[in-house]
Amino acid sequence: MTIRMSRAWRVHSYDAGSLPSLDLLPVPEPGPGEVRIRVYASAISFVDLLLASGGYQWKPSPPFVPGSEFSGVVESLGTGDTLGLRVGDRVCGVRQGAWTEMLCLPASAAARLASADEPIDRENWAIEAAALMAPYATALYALRERAQLRAGETILVLGATGSVGYAAIQLGKVLGAHVIAAVRDPSKRDPVLAAGANSVIVTHDGWKDEAKSLAGKAGVDVVFDTVGGDATDVAFRTLGWRGRHLMVGFAGGHIPALKANLAIVKGAGLLGVDYRQAAQKEHEITRKVQQDVLRLYKDGCLHPPIYSCFGLERLSEAADLVRQRNSIGRVVLDLRA
Repeated sequence: MTIRMSRAWRVHSYDAGSLPSLDLLPVPEPGPGEVRIRVYASAISFVDLLLASGGYQWKPSPPFVPGSEFSGVVESLGTGDTLGLRVGDRVCGVRQGAWTEMLCLPASAAARLASADEPIDRENWAIEAAALMAPYATALYALRERAQLRAGETILVLGATGSVGYAAIQLGKVLGAHVIAAVRDPSKRDPVLAAGANSVIVTHDGWKDEAKSLAGKAGVDVVFDTVGGDATDVAFRTLGWRGRHLMVGFAGGHIPALKANLAIVKGAGLLGVDYRQAAQKEHEITRKVQQDVLRLYKDGCLHPPIYSCFGLERLSEAADLVRQRNSIGRVVLDLRA
């Protein structure tokens, strides 16, 4: 009997200088409650690269397949309940092991974008959907579920050119907020405005006063912070009464320390956002978040920015581009070639 094989990038060692290798592996069979996805595309995140190099806080035991974001088509169903998924359904999601041509996962980890016989009115859906769920579900969960953002409120987005910050701009507008975006590079102003921001701040000295001026007398209602470092303290001081500061990440590389008296003075709250844990502990809430992200995407309200695409075998080139961290938009592996 011929054994079907598929390609996958695997980490065999965390030794210095060790790189993932493109291996041929037997096509996996889905277990009970699982589905097998023929992966069409996989977005590359900076966290993916940290994990592959052993630099992330969680270290899987080698050998393992890195990557976490995917889009594709259901190819096979396991036994038991697969949550209504059918062969041919177009899906996307977040699941460790996505840098592979064939991925088995629980049916609950595959969000159906369209059924087998349903058209998708997005020409580039496979590439966009690979970069959809992680940033947009994180941003929607943070803004709607954690901050309880209301229409007419003002949000300040730090790290506006990153994938999650960019998603927060678009979703802030969908939720009816006034969006102020903060960037470090003046050249990023126009792309952020194109994403829907009402105004843009370049984070030079004194940007706190500029943000407060743009927010008006009431101040900023919600800070969406993926940066950390000194920017966190400055942004927290822009909050108005009962403001909410969402701590989403530390892309700046430094974990800040806030003076606790600021929370009392402003009646403000610091809210941590960890969508990975939320998906485990608040399954019904995050399932609804995922469904709403898919609906908004299909309705044309969300536009994941794509910077560049590479074939599966060109992971090294794609990873180098991600490490530069100066592009607007995601770098994606296109596995359909």
